[in-house]
Amino acid sequence: MKLPPLKIRNLESKFPVIQAGMGVRVGNSRLAAATVLQGGFGTIASVGLGDIEKSKTDFVNESNRFLDEEIRKAREFCAKRSPLGVNAMVALSNYEAIIRQSVVSGADFIISGAGLPIPLPEYVGTADIAIIPVVSSGRALSILLNAWKRKYDRRPDAIIVESPKCGGHLGFTYEEIEKPETRSLEILFREVKDVLVNAGCPNIPVIAAGEIASRNDIEMALKMGYDGVQIGTKFIVAEESGLAPESKEVFVKATPEDVVVIKSPVGLPVRVLKTPLVERVLEGHKEKFGCPYRCLRTCNPHKAPFCIAKALLATWRGDYENGLYMTGCNISSVNKIYPLSDFFKSLEYGIRS
Repeated sequence: MKLPPLKIRNLESKFPVIQAGMGVRVGNSRLAAATVLQGGFGTIASVGLGDIEKSKTDFVNESNRFLDEEIRKAREFCAKRSPLGVNAMVALSNYEAIIRQSVVSGADFIISGAGLPIPLPEYVGTADIAIIPVVSSGRALSILLNAWKRKYDRRPDAIIVESPKCGGHLGFTYEEIEKPETRSLEILFREVKDVLVNAGCPNIPVIAAGEIASRNDIEMALKMGYDGVQIGTKFIVAEESGLAPESKEVFVKATPEDVVVIKSPVGLPVRVLKTPLVERVLEGHKEKFGCPYRCLRTCNPHKAPFCIAKALLATWRGDYENGLYMTGCNISSVNKIYPLSDFFKSLEYGIRS
């Protein structure tokens, strides 16, 4: 079958693929621009930007400055093509500032999760930007739709539905994560579609996220009724991603047995690879750290076992001992470092990437 384009608001991509906004400096301008050029929705992760030292004293302004620079660089890399957007976590202490900066800097779309993005329409205002919330249940979507309708008379331009098999932070209980079949993409699609129909907006595009890494996975999601997919883990080891080569090799060498779920300082379960840092956390050890950034509203540095910003910066640098390697369940799909064009050729021609 020929894969259909993905249409959201006034945006369209050749392939029904959104690149996940993988923070801290993984989903950077280069990866986002490459995704746009290859025919997908390219997404810049807004968390963990800025000069590390300057961020300790001027976190908000430094984050805004670097986000603006990343969007500008991505536009240059992809010759001002679209769709190019930003991912913003609700849990960020500078969430409002990030959204407003994304508007000023000319993002085409904003994806927002790690909490319900209730105030997102307020921060976007009248700007012609697609707003795409991330949800993990029909109930969460219903709450969001009702709030947006009541407060802003606004509806989402698309919905990303994350399953318990996603990488990174998860909006599920530990029991649901242990039994992902009870909250499968198929079950979640029916829930979300029922909510959209009852709300009088059945045609809003619905995007699947969770264990999607190939053309076959995409075709399965489309057959379920989804309009497109979001892909993270598979893109981590693309040559264009922002990770150090040493960290990419960690993902390439990992096996499904290396994947575990721990509690994140964000306050949510997070799926990661079992590395020395994670083993120390699982043993009950508390890492020594200060809290110079105050980057998360939901983090209590006095109780958190480790600093997630520090750990993700270590991953970016290639520091295996102290890094946090977020991953989906489908780590076996990551078996080599490759140019992103290889993946998109597999969508075009059915070639195995």
